[in-house]
Amino acid sequence: MKKTLLIGLLFLMLLTAQGTLVAQNKGQNAVPVAEVYGPELSLTDKNVLIIKNATVGSKLEIITIVGNKVRQIELKTPDSSYELNLPKAIYIFKLEGVVRRFVIK
Repeated sequence: MKKTLLIGLLFLMLLTAQGTLVAQNKGQNAVPVAEVYGPELSLTDKNVLIIKNATVGSKLEIITIVGNKVRQIELKTPDSSYELNLPKAIYIFKLEGVVRRFVIK
């Protein structure tokens, strides 16, 4: 009986030690992942749209809340600003997979 218990205990210790080694190796062999920053969209209180980190040539779509496309702007620089002369409403802005909802007051 003692021999079976001892073998079981050694087996359990072996499994625990092996799990620790695997966990340690995962940390050492981890591949660093570059952080990817998408475009940032923000709206000032004077209805000026500010875009940062966008891809040159990408297209910004401005859509009403009911789905009508109001405007499409092709970006010439990664960082830019646009004064929006839009009627008061809620709009959806789409750019490179980033979707934001803004209220024009």
